[in-house]
Formats: sequence, structure tokens, C-alpha cells
Amino acid sequence: MNSDPFGERWSRAPLDASAVRDWLARYPPAAGAGWWPEPQLMATTPSTNIELAALLATGWQPEGTCVVAEHQSAGKGRQGRGWESPAGAGLWLSVVINIAEVAPAHRGLLPLAAGLAASDALSEATGLAVLLKWPNDLVIDGPARGGAPGPRKLGGLLVAAGSQAIVGCGINVGAQVDELPTPAATSLALEGATEVDRGQLLAAVLWHLRRRVDQWRTGVGLIDDYRERCLSLGRQVEVTLPGGEVLVAVATGVSADGQLVVADLQGNIRSVAAGDVIHATI
Repeated sequence: MNSDPFGERWSRAPLDASAVRDWLARYPPAAGAGWWPEPQLMATTPSTNIELAALLATGWQPEGTCVVAEHQSAGKGRQGRGWESPAGAGLWLSVVINIAEVAPAHRGLLPLAAGLAASDALSEATGLAVLLKWPNDLVIDGPARGGAPGPRKLGGLLVAAGSQAIVGCGINVGAQVDELPTPAATSLALEGATEVDRGQLLAAVLWHLRRRVDQWRTGVGLIDDYRERCLSLGRQVEVTLPGGEVLVAVATGVSADGQLVVADLQGNIRSVAAGDVIHATI
């Protein structure tokens, strides 16, 4: 982690549509197909997921339809928690993904595929070892500020499924300590990464998302790739289940359908389909 507690101040110039197009053009089309629709750039919105949900309410939208905002006033993460999004300090976007042709049993793997895509993009653009806390928090291994338990969270994803899915992604790029909600939150700047154009990061996230979505549809190698990237495996965890139960266990695996497999303190094996995971200190 960067020894400077306030990090290096990164540019907060608004994303430029022309520059984003140039960055996108540097990537080859995925699977021989053309690019997704050009991202729509917005100055501010309550939430990019809300923007796309309103658009989907008017009818079917092309896959890859994307909204990117400089600022969100009411972004939400899991458990309904607010998502901090200072203007120009991060990358906040949502993307439409078609799910109709995917078997219902495999649709639950989309959040894992999306997490892998964001991890791919950040590692490629910055050289940082960006890992995943189950299911799709983007993290850096190690303690948080002030010696608080880690890992350090760079961002996360939230997938909302309907007739079409919405993949929402938030990444702390140039955010400073006083702009982050907890000691466990971090940013690329605070991690000491060399400054990266946010347009480049946007292009990388979209290209890798398309690649991982193609992999999700075939199913080939996705879970193996995820297991290699998942920092939770082998760790003692505390899982808050949707009903409020807190499960203390060791994460031992990820099932073929994306559930977290854990062994509780009595040795019982359980599979968790949804829950809020904290890496516990041992």
C-alpha cells in the first residue's frame, strides 16, 4: 500500500467521448463480432443502474448498452448500502447483458464472470494484483489502514436480473482517504499505481466484460479461473446470510454454480448462495 496516507492526486478531468472511442478502438472485436454500443457518458445521476433500469422498462435494449457517470448521488451496493462516488474520483458504470439464452441454473455465474472481467481489466491496466472476495468485491490482499482487518477494497459489482441483466460496477480510481467510507476501502491512487486514464480503464473493463460474458455463455473454464482469483478460499470468514444468521467458517471451495462452500466450526459443510462475507482474523 502507498506509504503516503493521502495518496497521489490523480486527474479528475471528465471522461471525453472521443478519447474513450480511441481507447476502445485499441481492442480487437470479441469473438469476431463488432463492438457493443458506444457508452453514454453522464455528468451525474442517482445511479447508473437506475438509469439502465428505466431504459429497460421502455423495452429491450442491445447488449452492451452502457451508462457511465462522473458522479452518483444514490448508488447502492449489496445489502442496500450506499456507494461512495466522488465526482471524477472513480469509474461508475452499468451495462446491459442478455440472459435469455443462458440456462437458469447458470445465470447465477454472471456476477462471478463480471468480477473476473473487472479484475482482469485493473490488473492489465495497473499491474496490481487485483483479486476477488466472494462473490465479486475487487480487493488487494493485506491489512487495511490503521491495522484494521483486510483485504483492502477497490470496488465491487452488483448484478440485477430481469428480462435482461444489468451489471453495475464501481471502482475507486483517484479517491483520497477522506473520500472513502471505511479503513478497508482503498483506491488505485492509494495503492501506488501509476496514474491511468479513466477512459483507458473504461475501455479495458468493457472489453474484458465482453470476453468473460462469452466465456460465461459457454461455461468453459470460468469456475476454474474464478477459483484461482478468489482470495476468500482457504480463509476463515464470517458470512452474514440474508436472514441475518452469521456463519463463522472456513471457505473451502466454490461450487460449479458459483456458491461459496464452507466448513463451519463443527466441521459441517454448507453452501452459501448469497451473503455478505468478511475475512476474519485467525
